Amino acid sequence: MKYDMPSCGGCGTCELACSYHHSGKFGPSASSLIIKEKEDSRGYIIEFLEKKTDDRFACDGCKGIEEPLCLEWCKKKDDLKKYLSDFLKKIKQ
Repeated sequence: MKYDMPSCGGCGTCELACSYHHSGKFGPSASSLIIKEKEDSRGYIIEFLEKKTDDRFACDGCKGIEEPLCLEWCKKKDDLKKYLSDFLKKIKQ
């Protein structure tokens, strides 16, 4: 599921934190969220993966952890939290 996040600076810290949660290593290719640059405006597209792929994990909202790691390390935590909450509600339907 993709979200337009104009406040995102594209630092990728959320991707690194997410990959560590899933694999124990810092490598964005294992992350269940993907930061994609927009060509026509400021900010980035944030994509949360609904299903596991060969090398990426599905987003589980960091089950069992009080605060998801992507939020813990994001400078725009409040904005990202809205998108993550929306994503988690939609996949539970």
